[in-house]
Amino acid sequence: MKSQLIFLLCFSIAIQHLFAQKLEITPTTFTSKSGKEVTAEVGTIAVPENRKNPNAAMIPIHFIKLKSTNPNGKTPTFYLEGGPGSSCTWQASNPAYLENWLPYLELGDVVLVDQRGTGAETERTLFIWQKELPKNLFVHAEDAQKHFNNMSQEALKVYKDRGVDLQGYTTIENANDLDALRQALGYTKISLFGFSYGTHLGQTYMKYYPDSVENAVLIGVEGFNDTFKLPLAMDMQLHKIALLSNNDPTINKQVPDLVALYEKVIRKIKEKPVELEITSALTGAPLKVRVGSYGLNVILRIDIGDASDIPVLPRLLYSIDQGDYSLLQWFVQKRHQRVYGIHGMAITMDAASGASPSRLARIEAENKKSLFKNVINPSNVKNWPIPDLGEDFRTPLATDIRTLFLSGTLDFNTPPYQAEQVRWGYSNSQHIIVQNAGHEQIVYHPEAQETILRFLKGETVNDVTMSYPPIQFIPLTGTSEDLWHPSLGDE
Repeated sequence: MKSQLIFLLCFSIAIQHLFAQKLEITPTTFTSKSGKEVTAEVGTIAVPENRKNPNAAMIPIHFIKLKSTNPNGKTPTFYLEGGPGSSCTWQASNPAYLENWLPYLELGDVVLVDQRGTGAETERTLFIWQKELPKNLFVHAEDAQKHFNNMSQEALKVYKDRGVDLQGYTTIENANDLDALRQALGYTKISLFGFSYGTHLGQTYMKYYPDSVENAVLIGVEGFNDTFKLPLAMDMQLHKIALLSNNDPTINKQVPDLVALYEKVIRKIKEKPVELEITSALTGAPLKVRVGSYGLNVILRIDIGDASDIPVLPRLLYSIDQGDYSLLQWFVQKRHQRVYGIHGMAITMDAASGASPSRLARIEAENKKSLFKNVINPSNVKNWPIPDLGEDFRTPLATDIRTLFLSGTLDFNTPPYQAEQVRWGYSNSQHIIVQNAGHEQIVYHPEAQETILRFLKGETVNDVTMSYPPIQFIPLTGTSEDLWHPSLGDE
């Protein structure tokens, strides 16, 4: 027995030494919008870039631990940002965002985690295209695909020179990183707070580390088999917005049928693409771009699930039909930076999660009917090293972990039915659907924070209903004292 105790003691010391070598922490403080100081630790933990490779490079995972104000604080909350490819540690140094985390610190620590290849480590898997853009990049899907393929091949050469092992950029490796951090920080269990792709990661962590999770809050849910979107879901979103627009007295006199207007506009700019001048996101110089039906659909793909942009969509289509391209120019300016780069982490994470054969078949079938078939899913990258996680990964999860799902009725990216499909295997869950919320608006509902806090305290929240006011559309012309959108400038 004594020898066993000595062995366990030595093993424990060895493990602590190992983590001491891998974990680096710097104490600091941050100040919230209300002036409250938050004690924190800024840190990194070194992890293998590819755990299947014994000679893998060690890469840092950056995190910020916001310390609880409760001396008897319980389960810490790990925040998992969306993307994949988005950082979240910046929220600690942003007073307004930090203010949002203060109530959670009354429960326990909050850990903001930058997933591998994000935040300060984005440069490792980021490639910037320095050459001239193709003339018809926003006109034809084929030109966009060719440009994407060219960028990807250049990017792979750069990654090789950097020693990047893309085989390690999977959601399972992300989950392994989370658990390494959990252990290094000395937590027995954690609560997960995931948004969008962060819900995909959260479910993965629950699948592979079920004994380490106390609670989970999943907002805008992407299941294991939901990474590749269903094309007709976007058609449905357009029809839903059209129903609202067609019944709006400020819109329906001039546009009685929004879908008909969309189809008219698409035909118009497909036959005669428009030339716009924007400012290059790369050089800051004036840049002339041609925009056709493909480019407009790309814009709609990005913004049709965001309730902050939905109110201006009828005006966008109407203005194009009238020969006014100022709103289209604003949207192209806002979104065109995407064509300048390849984020290897984001591409590989999504490709690795992939889709089942049955879902791929359904996507192919829906593409034949959809108005948006060329823009729904990420482009296929030729010769990209994809570490497919396989059907075992995509198998639905059955769990009794306490889980709160939140969805928005106007969220095209992660519609409520996805959460319900995932929830089928969750024996201890609740689902709140926020009326009139888009993808980005769910968590910002005035009652969302209080509801999440109640849930994390162990309460049931079946009594909660949340709703935003119905969408109010921007008038098709002129200005309104009550309604405004940044695309309108100072009008």
